[in-house]
Amino acid sequence: MEPFLPAPQPVRWRRGVYAAALVVPFTVAQLWALLVLLRLAPLDGLVGQAFLVTLAGSVVAMWAGWRWAWQLGSERRRERAREALRQRAYENIREFGPGPRVRVRS
Repeated sequence: MEPFLPAPQPVRWRRGVYAAALVVPFTVAQLWALLVLLRLAPLDGLVGQAFLVTLAGSVVAMWAGWRWAWQLGSERRRERAREALRQRAYENIREFGPGPRVRVRS
């Protein structure tokens, strides 16, 4: 067992599932609103320009939400943090020694 490691993290898919559970309903609502606008609004003039701005905002919002969900389910950042902690622990052991040994009474 390696010294100074962080406590085990919860399973990564659980965070991704929770994030997706938040993102999916908002994605559906965005798509539904865009489809309603496409069906009901005449897309000429100022209304067409407003629709394009709304479409761009919806695409950016959905992209940001799914990116957030993906990052929550991703293990890369936590792996880098664990590796940095492990490296610091090894440097401390090299510099200061393994530390005091604790004896267990029998």
